[in-house]
Amino acid sequence: MTGAEHLLSRRHHVGAALTPLDPEKRRPLTRVAIVACMDARLGIETMFGLRAGDAHVIRNAGGCITSDTLRSLRLSQIRGGTREIVLVHHEDCAALSDPDADLRECLDLLRTSNELPHTDVVRGFIYTRGGALREIRPDRRAE
Repeated sequence: MTGAEHLLSRRHHVGAALTPLDPEKRRPLTRVAIVACMDARLGIETMFGLRAGDAHVIRNAGGCITSDTLRSLRLSQIRGGTREIVLVHHEDCAALSDPDADLRECLDLLRTSNELPHTDVVRGFIYTRGGALREIRPDRRAE
């Protein structure tokens, strides 16, 4: 059995309910877009207690701000109504040698971006090996 077949089988066996796409939930209830690393160990939905329709979650290697991420965030803001951005990097990241430094660069890039209509609320966090979220602010090293 392939990995995909295993996932489909598990979905069937746990009785996962078919959830139709609700047009009312196209715009996230929290108006937040989260950009996070694709690392399978990061349960972003669990980490923030998210349910379907709560936030846009954009994932890539390292949770880095790339041209594609900016395009996705722009669409999230213009079409999805998001107004805040949360970045999540993590310790023990295979994609980044210095997650703290990269997170600071990403925060600066977002806050000064001319491509995004809303950059007033941009926050960044490091998910630690112990499971805590440590906020990184550009004016201070760590909090």
